[in-house]
Amino acid sequence: MCGACGGPPADWAGPLVSGHRRRAAIARFVGAVCKGVTVRPVPQGWLASGSTGGARVAPTLDRLLDGVARLLVPSGWDELEASLRDHEHGTGHEDDVHPGYRPPSAAHPPPAVSVMRVPPGGALHLRLAAFGLGVRVFDRRAVALDAPDRAAPFRLLAAEGRIVGAGPG
Repeated sequence: MCGACGGPPADWAGPLVSGHRRRAAIARFVGAVCKGVTVRPVPQGWLASGSTGGARVAPTLDRLLDGVARLLVPSGWDELEASLRDHEHGTGHEDDVHPGYRPPSAAHPPPAVSVMRVPPGGALHLRLAAFGLGVRVFDRRAVALDAPDRAAPFRLLAAEGRIVGAGPG
């Protein structure tokens, strides 16, 4: 609870993944790299359906990734990045609808190794999804996704399988 309205805290990634087109692109990417799951965008986030017919609404990017990470097929950052490139065609700066937004700062930023970078020209929303999957599945150390070419550049940090916030750098 955030305390302001009695509801859940705001989604740190919300401004960066909002909008049907970005959510649809994330759904296609996650469905392509995770075995046995179909993901669809819905007004409140994503609907992830398994091969057994069970479905769950994920209102935030973190909830979506928590639900599907165990099904990730790529086994390392290089494979994940190669899979990502197939989905980045046609993305650009216009896909970053809140170029001045930065994720909240990490309370205690760990020194981190950069494992992913957002290329000039966009695909930030897809890179966030890929980074989130990678840190949950195959990298428990302190790692970072760098987005230096945005109007509001940031370095997103993760440690022990969780995204912890933006850090210096």
